[in-house]
Amino acid sequence: MGTGIRVIKDPEVAKLFADETRRHILHILRHHEKSATDLAKALKKNHSSIVHHLHLLKEAGLIEETRTEQVRNMVQPYYRSVAGRFMVSYSLSEALAENDGYTAWQEEVQQRVIDGLGSFGLEFPEGEREKVEELIAVTSGLRRRAFEETVESQGNPKELGRHVYRSLVRLVTNLKLAQDPNYANALAKLNAILTPRE
Repeated sequence: MGTGIRVIKDPEVAKLFADETRRHILHILRHHEKSATDLAKALKKNHSSIVHHLHLLKEAGLIEETRTEQVRNMVQPYYRSVAGRFMVSYSLSEALAENDGYTAWQEEVQQRVIDGLGSFGLEFPEGEREKVEELIAVTSGLRRRAFEETVESQGNPKELGRHVYRSLVRLVTNLKLAQDPNYANALAKLNAILTPRE
């Protein structure tokens, strides 16, 4: 559906991502064109609630109406995402820190990342959890900044094709990070704390 990556720089638009239902809607619309009825069935949600979320996402410029279809005596619009991926700008961190919903969502993601280390066979001493959280936050922030800079320096992703575009964005982002001493330092400290499970 949508192509490329859209960096969200408006804090009011970024706050929309704090809602789980809207994140699910965007995920579906990145891959499929759907109506409010389709989404309500897929997400097992009230139709009017989905219509409300779609209105907010459309007003924010995150989705677009692609076509309409006559269903009995009603006109049913269909929607899709305007981008293949959305990313909240690293520069909004301070502005969004005051939004409880957004902060809670980010903290939940961070905790799930830390708790998920074990599934990759990595562990750390119990007393080092706070340090691990801090280092992951630092590396994540620097990676987001490098990723955003890469995306903003791109040409037209449609010319490259989705898979080539994504591979190039990852490559250029990694090249930027390889030149960042703060990233290397935080990664080295994290690597010293994390150990493979015996």
